[in-house]
Amino acid sequence: MVALQLVLLLLTLFLTMLNIVVTLGLARRIGRGGGLAPTLPGGPQLSSSPGTAIGRFEATGTRGERVTRDALEFGTVVAFLSAGCEPCHEVLPDYLSYASANTGKVVSVLSGEHEAEVIAALEAAGPVILEEPNGPTARAFGVVGVPVFVTVGVGDVAATDTRIRPESRLDVRA
Repeated sequence: MVALQLVLLLLTLFLTMLNIVVTLGLARRIGRGGGLAPTLPGGPQLSSSPGTAIGRFEATGTRGERVTRDALEFGTVVAFLSAGCEPCHEVLPDYLSYASANTGKVVSVLSGEHEAEVIAALEAAGPVILEEPNGPTARAFGVVGVPVFVTVGVGDVAATDTRIRPESRLDVRA
């Protein structure tokens, strides 16, 4: 009987130690953002996190450009903005400056009714995709909130941010 109790005690000790190791490993990974979507303090997660594969999608820009995951170049910034979103209106001037300085390296995904002048300014910098909220492009990028700016890696998300400045250089891995 004592031998059985000793075996059960050792088994319990082993399982407890294993649980601690696994818990610490998960806590460390979460602390580094290992594969988990970023969150704003007190806010919702807005997009897939760095390293997450971009889903397949096909969209047509306002000027007839075909936009797909495979056609996006490394370092391209894909902006997701909505007309009815106050934070989107706040970041729009900075994004317009960024887009004009980085022509050819931006794609704008807009939902809602945007002003013709805004669309024209963005078209000069790169493709503009008009779609409903949570449309196919947004789903491919794991977008669940706006505004969000996603930097494209090699078939995956390299970086995300909720704001952008004309001088921004979003952190992308080589």
